[in-house]
Amino acid sequence: MSVLISVDSALEQWLKKTLKKRSVKLPNRGSRYFEHYVSIKQRIADKYYAVTGAALAQKGDRYTRHDIGHVDDVIETAGLMLGLESDSAAPAIKQVLAYEGFVLLVAILLHDAGNAISRDGHEKKAAAILREVGEAVGLSDIERRIISSIAQAHGGEMEDGSKDTITRLMSEPVPDIGGIEVHAWRLAALLRLADELSENYTRADEVAIADAATPPLSVLSNLYCRAINRRVDFKGKSVHLAFTIDKQLLPQTFVIPVKGGGTREIMFVDYIAERLEKCELERRYCNRFLAGFASYDRIRAKLVIMDGDQEIDSIAVDLEEVGYPGASSKVRELQPRFDACKLRDQHCDPLHQEPIS
Repeated sequence: MSVLISVDSALEQWLKKTLKKRSVKLPNRGSRYFEHYVSIKQRIADKYYAVTGAALAQKGDRYTRHDIGHVDDVIETAGLMLGLESDSAAPAIKQVLAYEGFVLLVAILLHDAGNAISRDGHEKKAAAILREVGEAVGLSDIERRIISSIAQAHGGEMEDGSKDTITRLMSEPVPDIGGIEVHAWRLAALLRLADELSENYTRADEVAIADAATPPLSVLSNLYCRAINRRVDFKGKSVHLAFTIDKQLLPQTFVIPVKGGGTREIMFVDYIAERLEKCELERRYCNRFLAGFASYDRIRAKLVIMDGDQEIDSIAVDLEEVGYPGASSKVRELQPRFDACKLRDQHCDPLHQEPIS
């Protein structure tokens, strides 16, 4: 049975409308790109997103939902980040070509499809999946390569541990596809941050939360989705994240694995704080590519503590760059030869190294 899909989001409808314009530029002029998009979405929903839950549960974990509903959430968030539902006089969507919208949307469809195969390295499955579904609608080799790279850059890390996947996976920030310049780094950053901001209560698996056999890290991930509510303010260049939790959760501790081996204890509020810190790192990283387009200046977070139906406490925090910036690395760490003594010894006569008085 086919999965019921929708193409009613603001971004998808923008694409449908924009592709109908006579002036639109496309690599393949006679191709029906919106129909191709719908076909790809249906194929990926039926073969991949319909089974991600079962695939993710194979190792006993109960991750948050990675179905076509999550894909639609990311599409909605990307539209909000582009100002599609804002009253701004200059929404970022005005800078997006119709074909770039197609590339972005197909990359969003792809980004989590690999979870149907395995959680580990799921982002690396994008190319193989698009090769399968893309050939059916006539996507060229270069289209598939760029789109799958944008999808893959949404997460994971490189072999050397670097999380700078956008520049490492795509050497060209604006590759040319059939005479059309595609802002690949910009689109990859948009997808990556939209994915980070698309957690919500619909992703929470209530059965996993209630099941004592669910691994603690999976419980925390699902509790996080149940607690969060996000709002994107394109005009104010801010992301608002509100978390509502019951006070009964405050004293509970969870024993979770540590990368490299071992375990540690953590409480839910501290877990939220760590997720916020990660979200802020993603905002700063993606802003590097979204500057002058759809960058966001801050994350405004609020934690609300409830006792039943009564609010008993609230804490607000703004995450943003303030004060004088610090270099992430010393100059000599970035370039060891940027060293006075080394250059002196390399280029100067040791007999004439008197200090200047």
